[in-house]
Amino acid sequence: MILRELPDLAPRPLTPANAGFRQWFAEHWGRENAIVMGWSRNVEFPPHTQTLSIKRAWGGEGEDYLLPARRLRVDAGHCLILNQGGHYGARIRSREPVLSFGVFFRPGLAAELAHAARQTLPEALAADGETGSLGLCFAEHLRPADGALGAELAGLRDAILAGRGERIGDGDDEAWLEERMQSLLWRMLEAEPGWRSRSGSLAALSRGQHAELLARLDRATDYMLSCRAEALMLDDIAAVARLSKYHFVRCFRALHGCTPMAWLARQRTEQALCLLQDATLSLDEVAARSGLGSRQTLFRQLKRRGGAGGQALRARLSETS
Repeated sequence: MILRELPDLAPRPLTPANAGFRQWFAEHWGRENAIVMGWSRNVEFPPHTQTLSIKRAWGGEGEDYLLPARRLRVDAGHCLILNQGGHYGARIRSREPVLSFGVFFRPGLAAELAHAARQTLPEALAADGETGSLGLCFAEHLRPADGALGAELAGLRDAILAGRGERIGDGDDEAWLEERMQSLLWRMLEAEPGWRSRSGSLAALSRGQHAELLARLDRATDYMLSCRAEALMLDDIAAVARLSKYHFVRCFRALHGCTPMAWLARQRTEQALCLLQDATLSLDEVAARSGLGSRQTLFRQLKRRGGAGGQALRARLSETS
């Protein structure tokens, strides 16, 4: 299943025009591979139990995923994996259009692929084509959409925008989608050990409960990324991690190599650089939407990053005005 527009589902009213689509959607959803992409400025889907999925968004102010007690924002720079059986909703509230991109894996595909990844070639030969399954659980935190995983997501998006997979149901397009879903899932499996092994940097601080400590720190980085346009205080961020400020800063520095506020400033600067590519935004808007607050802070952070600073930014703005 490939949807090139966001589906017309509840809570929007049921009408004669959408009744047929909703019936078709209910018969297929959660039973087969699916990709849902579409542009929107304002849309909301209520919480629903889903299959294993990976999310990314391009443009505007990103897309929020509403998990129990958490709001995670995906954008061009960050993706999110949500496990089979996850219960969550989604929301876009943006002044500019956002391209929402969600990939949903058919039940069993991830477990089959995880089992195959553990097999040696002699074991695969002995299995004589039979498939097995292996329990699989991904870390549900925002992660950079870079490297092979990010390229795989962008390549799949571009292929669909170019018209590939328009005739899902035909043998060729159905096989093409299955192959692309498997390729994406391999990338997710390859990236996961590196994502989880980060807790090794915390060994000197906590010899036990590495997974718990890492999960708390990840919740804090998720919070900073999802709310970076807002005024964030260290007390608030440490509270999300359920750690004292002292222990939070110490553990965060061990994991990321810098303090939480320095990390946040770097993320805001990266966002500002992306926003500066939109010539319709003023420098004040770029500063506000990236969380840097003012032109002066924007200039200072870009100068630290090695950029040209305020004079060159003003020149860029005058050239495009």
